[in-house]
Amino acid sequence: MLIVPAIDIFEGKCVRLCQGDYKQRTTYEVAPSVIGEQFANAGFKLLHVVDLEGAKEKRIVNWKSIESISKINGIEVEVGGGIRTSEDIQRLIDIGVKRVIIGSVSAKSPELVEYWIKQFGVERIVVGMDVKNETVAVSGWLEVTHIKPVEFMLDLIKRGARNFICTDISRDGTLEGVNIEFFRNMRLAFPQISLFASGGISSIEDIKALGEIGMNGVIIGKAIYEGKISLEDLVKVSNLFSN
Repeated sequence: MLIVPAIDIFEGKCVRLCQGDYKQRTTYEVAPSVIGEQFANAGFKLLHVVDLEGAKEKRIVNWKSIESISKINGIEVEVGGGIRTSEDIQRLIDIGVKRVIIGSVSAKSPELVEYWIKQFGVERIVVGMDVKNETVAVSGWLEVTHIKPVEFMLDLIKRGARNFICTDISRDGTLEGVNIEFFRNMRLAFPQISLFASGGISSIEDIKALGEIGMNGVIIGKAIYEGKISLEDLVKVSNLFSN
């Protein structure tokens, strides 16, 4: 299982939301690129970057921060938030981004995701599924659809998607612990895909529990920034799963 630190960006700064609420936003004064360097120096292989401002505005906003992170040596970057066009994806690839995360478009225009998978390759495209009140949420979690997670994933898998990030918004940014039952059900329903978990992770025990149910990766944000999990301990458990 791959452990992936997260950087969420709003107005050029690192932030964390609580349950997807932009009004409950914690801002960290360290520049996103500096945080990224710390993760790279610690030995992590992949960094999860979300342009939260872009997700809200429905267009990528924080290009400068994204580019500065993508230029960090020794770490690959996946980026989501506000991606709407083929030109967006190509520009992200051109500045060094390894994978792009498609969220809102996956729910609203899944045929476009199918096209992008064919255009850029299946390993470049990651489907981001944010779940709130047992339905899929879009546009930076500001809109809730009537689409159920299982039907959402089934449709995208039929269209060629193989890489998914699932975020439990009810737990995201709360540090209340991970909803293991939710992720176990997703894992059992779709054993054939790459599935990363996000939301609520607050301890090494949460990470180990996700590894035990067979998740391919786990994304961790606020627990690092708030000192709930040290980078040293995170590296240790990362090495444990990689061996």
